[in-house]
Amino acid sequence: MPRLISIMDAKKRDAQIEVESPIKKERHRYVDPSGNPVQHQRLVKGTEKTTYEALVAEAGDPDALSQALIEGDPELDLEQVGRRLTHTSRVYLGPAGNVLYVARILKVVYDAEGNEQSRDDFVDVEATVGEELPPIPWTGRLMPIDTVIRRLAFVRKLQLRHVNGLTFDFLYEIAETLQKEGKLMYVGAGKKAQQPLIFQTNGTPFRGFLEGRVDGDGYRLVLHLSNLEIKRVTEDEAEES
Repeated sequence: MPRLISIMDAKKRDAQIEVESPIKKERHRYVDPSGNPVQHQRLVKGTEKTTYEALVAEAGDPDALSQALIEGDPELDLEQVGRRLTHTSRVYLGPAGNVLYVARILKVVYDAEGNEQSRDDFVDVEATVGEELPPIPWTGRLMPIDTVIRRLAFVRKLQLRHVNGLTFDFLYEIAETLQKEGKLMYVGAGKKAQQPLIFQTNGTPFRGFLEGRVDGDGYRLVLHLSNLEIKRVTEDEAEES
């Protein structure tokens, strides 16, 4: 569903507009032998009695479990496996398989080798872009398209859309300005555009690049989002891999 955000133009005017992910065309369609569309179903794969830990505890040791698997199918609960799932609720389990009713959420940081570096209480990161938040400022920081696509990987894009006649003219003018420059404009949150774009609480922080095109009386404004930087692999790194 589209959401409302505020954005500013080169004249320091701001307006509230809609952003929405472009509709993706279905590239592949799965059908059964009769040509009917395939329906996806969620099925029960296993229960708490068929986990590895439960099976080892029942058998006594891993060797005994291996022999039990050869002689039979203790890992299958024939009364439950294959049943269709309808409405479900997520629950968190402790090491012993018990249901956790109260959990302490922690933020654990690991280094590149998987070693724990720090462990702290998790703190919510608030959104920086939204309906009731300050507008995304006009930065004027234009970058060549070829340079951006070679330095960053775009992982998501949002289409900016007008909500009335006034915002149509507002966005059309922005798109026309960007098309004349033939470049992408870097955008960020905050008064000086130094904060990342975060669209929901604890959401992924992005760098934003605004692209604009016009065609007759129509326009297209696309906000490209990136959180990955492309780096050239050095000879030493290539040899180590």
